[in-house]
Amino acid sequence: MPSATTDFIAGYVSGAASIAIGNPLDIIKVKLQNANSLTIRLPTEDGVRSATTATSNIIADAERRPGTVRYVRSLMHGVAAPIMGYGALNALLFASYSVSKSTLDDQQISLSEVVKVFSAGTVAGLSTFFVSAPIENVKCRAQITHGEMGKSSLRVVKEVWKVEGIRGFFKGGLVTGFRDGFGYGVYFLAYNWAKRVEIVENEKGWIHVLHLLLAGGIAGCATWASIFPLDVIKTRYQTQPVSEAGRPLKYSSTWDCTKKTFAEGGVRVFFSGLKICLVRAFLVNAIQFGTYEWMVNVLDN
Repeated sequence: MPSATTDFIAGYVSGAASIAIGNPLDIIKVKLQNANSLTIRLPTEDGVRSATTATSNIIADAERRPGTVRYVRSLMHGVAAPIMGYGALNALLFASYSVSKSTLDDQQISLSEVVKVFSAGTVAGLSTFFVSAPIENVKCRAQITHGEMGKSSLRVVKEVWKVEGIRGFFKGGLVTGFRDGFGYGVYFLAYNWAKRVEIVENEKGWIHVLHLLLAGGIAGCATWASIFPLDVIKTRYQTQPVSEAGRPLKYSSTWDCTKKTFAEGGVRVFFSGLKICLVRAFLVNAIQFGTYEWMVNVLDN
């Protein structure tokens, strides 16, 4: 198992590399999750959103501001916050996982490998909270303004600080913590299962690379499928409009958000945008774990 330092560096590089790939699809996911919310004012005939509809809205907005550069910028909206912070988050995640897993391996307590990997992943996920919560807040708020005011991540940071103060950056922190703790437990467990170390170590060339990419993609899909309803609640609660005094205008709490979201359309609403999310998850995590394994190999040698 790589050292914590190696994991930190490899995690940072792989986290930053995965953002540019996944951000355009993440914009679509966030818009789908906010369908029928007060923060979305893009009407549809039947009130049912699809990935095609969300994509069309993004493209239509880009066409209103013609030019290749502006079109690319529209697909990368809200990327500044995660690309600056996600590298650090990923570095902390992998380093924490390394330390937690090594600690559990050293204990005399008899635990199965599954329990060790899931527990270490959960601890690693929770350790990222103070980085993850502010990044998610800023990213989602910047993305959801796409097509309306087109706020940059920096502008969102300034507005949150001015209106809501430091607490605003941790809005929805409880559900974010649950999402990350459980999600990263599944994340590392699925990757280790799909990777199957005893097989990977004997592979060479492109077969080895494709196996790692596939394992990363499977891990990403398994994770998001397990936590998607929590992410819908988090996104809706974080991106709701607030008053000049910083008071939320639609949801008083994440539980209130859950009840009102369910009232809008039942269980189905909690899976709005899941398909596009799984496509993004496979691509992003294939790239992320592929880059991570490559960096570990470079650093170890």
